[in-house]
Amino acid sequence: MGLLRDRYEVTGGGDMGVSTALIIIFIAIVAGLLGLWAYRRSAARPVLQNGSNESGHPVDVKTKARGQVEQWGVRISAPAKEKACPKAREMLGKEFPIGEKPQLPLPDCPYPHQCACYYVKLFDRRKAERRSGEERRQAGQRYESNSRRSGKDRRQKKSNIDWS
Repeated sequence: MGLLRDRYEVTGGGDMGVSTALIIIFIAIVAGLLGLWAYRRSAARPVLQNGSNESGHPVDVKTKARGQVEQWGVRISAPAKEKACPKAREMLGKEFPIGEKPQLPLPDCPYPHQCACYYVKLFDRRKAERRSGEERRQAGQRYESNSRRSGKDRRQKKSNIDWS
């Protein structure tokens, strides 16, 4: 019996070693799931047209724009101009904002089931924020309130014309 007991203690304690390994594996799985949950929760929520996300909370559009390039419109295209219907040929290459894009196939397309026209996504080409919203020149800031001009004109008169 002494020999079996010695072998039992040397191999890690039998059930005690297995249960410790299971506890460590369980803790690792729980930590992984918590990390995945936190990562997915921190991911940006999609912004709707009214500037809020799915839950109705307002979202800072400037913050969203820094993270990703926004699609602003579409261009109508076809594999070959000859394969497009006459109405679509007039629209090939034209760009439309997302809200004003025509439905494909076009309503008066003679071959709606074989229509090969498609949209090409157009993305905003700006790399940084547009500056027009952050105007640095305030009204009246460009001009000094107290003019340092003396009022006396120092220019030489070369003609008899009085410009004043």
